[in-house]
Amino acid sequence: MREISKGANVSLTALSEDAGSVVVSLGWSSASGAGDADVSVLLVGEDGKVRSENDFYFYNNPAAADGSVQLLGKTPTDSGDEDRIGVDLTAVPEEVARIVVAASQYGGTRFGDLDGLRMTVADRSGEPLVGFSIDDASVETAFIFGELYRRGEEWKFRAVGQGYETGLAGLATDFGIAVEESEEPEQPEAAAEPPEPGGAVAPRAAQTTTAGTPGPAGSPAAPQTAQPESGTAGGPAAPGAAEPQAATEGTVSPAAPQAAQATA
Repeated sequence: MREISKGANVSLTALSEDAGSVVVSLGWSSASGAGDADVSVLLVGEDGKVRSENDFYFYNNPAAADGSVQLLGKTPTDSGDEDRIGVDLTAVPEEVARIVVAASQYGGTRFGDLDGLRMTVADRSGEPLVGFSIDDASVETAFIFGELYRRGEEWKFRAVGQGYETGLAGLATDFGIAVEESEEPEQPEAAAEPPEPGGAVAPRAAQTTTAGTPGPAGSPAAPQTAQPESGTAGGPAAPGAAEPQAATEGTVSPAAPQAAQATA
């Protein structure tokens, strides 16, 4: 198995003639036994965005109708848990340029609370082809582990290792998923003036909304139509252009997430 570092990439076709269908595994462990993560997969076009919400696969949408992506679930290992994803690269639609593999935290834990963060890619026979370990996680609540992407007629793997402090909602928004907002109960504002004798002041309702993440109580809304800004996570490489250079830091600020990039 080939070990690569953050920002590096390798041709899956060159590693195996049987790489038309692969199994992607994300693994982690916890010394305290607390903390876990949910995997998610996004199919991204040349514009760096999903075509629709159906290109976002997570626990509430675990499989593609065309068989290109299927979340296989968690498997216990000697050191922790491993979450597996089946990807049939021969069934991926032509307009999909990249397959982004990520995970998000829940329950107040962060990726820095987990040990042994690792992504591996195996061929259809189960033979491991390439591995990538993340050793710089800290306060992030979502992480892009890596991506499978087209380069001409071949598929390649890039080790990304990019974190988000804004969780799954921040990551999904970067790729064009509009996350539903949940409404809080209406709260009356204090009366500006005391009521007149014999009467009452009708309070003005103050309504607030907070951004939510896709989960059991909600699901992703229709994708955004805005094009990605240069340098944001998930931004595509122009057709025929040289592959981008790798970033040295893996953490993305909530205000302005930056993409980890790589060279060919």
